[in-house]
Amino acid sequence: MGTLRQQIIELSIRNDLLTAHQLEEIINIHRTKGGKFSSLLLEKRSNQKANFIELINNAINFPRIDVSGFKDIPPEILKIISSNSARGFRILPIGKDGQTVTLVIADPLTVFDLEEIEELKEYKIKLVIAHEPELIGLINQYYPDIQKSEYKLESMNDILGGNLEIAALVDDSKANQQSEISQIDSEAVPIIKATNFILERAIELKASDILIEALEKIMRIRLRIDGMLHQTEVLPLSFHPFIVSRIKVISNLDISEHRFPQDGQFKIKIKNKEVEFRVSVVPSVSGEKVTIRVLDKSSAMLDIEKLGLRQEEIDKLKKASLLPHGMILVCGPTGSGKTTTLYSILKYIHSPEKNIVTVEDPVEYQIKGINQVSVNVKTGLIFSRCLRAILRQDPNVIMIGEIRDFETVDIAIKAALTGHLVLSTLHTTTAVGSIIRLLDMGVQPFLISASVIAIISQRLARRICPFCKEKVTGQPYFIGRGCKECFNSGYSGRILVTEILYMSPKIKELVLAKKIEEQEIKKVARLEGMKTLREEISSFISVGITSMEEAFRVTPAD
Repeated sequence: MGTLRQQIIELSIRNDLLTAHQLEEIINIHRTKGGKFSSLLLEKRSNQKANFIELINNAINFPRIDVSGFKDIPPEILKIISSNSARGFRILPIGKDGQTVTLVIADPLTVFDLEEIEELKEYKIKLVIAHEPELIGLINQYYPDIQKSEYKLESMNDILGGNLEIAALVDDSKANQQSEISQIDSEAVPIIKATNFILERAIELKASDILIEALEKIMRIRLRIDGMLHQTEVLPLSFHPFIVSRIKVISNLDISEHRFPQDGQFKIKIKNKEVEFRVSVVPSVSGEKVTIRVLDKSSAMLDIEKLGLRQEEIDKLKKASLLPHGMILVCGPTGSGKTTTLYSILKYIHSPEKNIVTVEDPVEYQIKGINQVSVNVKTGLIFSRCLRAILRQDPNVIMIGEIRDFETVDIAIKAALTGHLVLSTLHTTTAVGSIIRLLDMGVQPFLISASVIAIISQRLARRICPFCKEKVTGQPYFIGRGCKECFNSGYSGRILVTEILYMSPKIKELVLAKKIEEQEIKKVARLEGMKTLREEISSFISVGITSMEEAFRVTPAD
């Protein structure tokens, strides 16, 4: 491996990217202070990063690989390197042939650092390159944070009676649901404690979702923190039916049903605050998969002033939300904070003089003084039927959780045209794309022009961790190196990134003239002051709030 680094260094000197004096300085600093060789190199020659990468690519000719479809990497392969090495150097072993290990990297400069990894010194290395966000996701999945994970596993071990003795309760090859249920009664206390432990850790780490999964030989628990999944617990597979049954019990679900999906919810008090959990149980080949959405009301900032919008946009949005009628749409992928934005608008306009009614699937946050209706498909209480009934309840403002079909959007637009303010969400990528989506759903251009006030497209981008944030030498941006405070991800918390399209007279003219071309409308909107998602996130990058990596991950190109 040393030969490979030496080869690249020699090429760098021959191509005037590095001088012998600079190399000597880097080696001396590396010997005395340690750290990544590549980081030290860039401190000296940060303006040459692109040239270094081009040189390495030409010298090695990395095969490119798509890791998005990777499912199960054998444990014996993963054991080749430690969690610290995988996370610190952003590498992932995916195969081994004799003494040759195949490693996935994302940054070609990692070549300079391979010599520092003790576990790899006895192997020959074959390198392949992958898209960085996907690689980081896999590393987080297969290598949990060591320092935090050890603490948690010890705590779980204590809860479950030491040495995980409860694992012997179930013989996986013979167990059936009836025996599991009868044993839960006798071992209820440790199972209840274990389940509570999982829920408490999720709240402590500010997770939005908990995933409980049965794999071939283990039970895996993952938490979605700041939009990314982290594996936090690995337990014996025999725990799985007990914990799933416990979650079903507190969610009022049928613990004897394993063939069909089930949905439920429950509330618990943790540390003097009430937290709601939405539960989805789906049967899979290995066993039932449980996904729990964590709705921590105490952490929700339902305040239009605190969403993170520019003051100019806050003023415009407030003005739009106080109009007596029309439609405001919020679009973006699942988990982009659309519902929080809608609730913040509702909270701002709420007053005793207004009759506000919401139709949601389900109701996420209850707001005093607002009438909230939860959709129930089983009883036939769907969005369109609820809307028809609500319109007979003399509402001033209607919030619809999501517009999914023509029937719902038809009623919503008619309501917006007849004296009601309508708020809703759409699953589209950009603000302008929502106009195209409405047309695809069968809405006539003149109805869009007459009813829509504004469309907000939004994303949630991760903040750079303040504990390990570093400015890239010679560059106008920052990165997070990764530390124990941020699961070695380099990020902690999230910020809202938006683009807001206001239906100005010029844009309405384009829609009425049926010039529904996304680029044409976007061009006019930008001339009128709209900032696209990519432009908006660029302003956060320059002041060190988020990174270039996040910009490419969460926002579409203009």
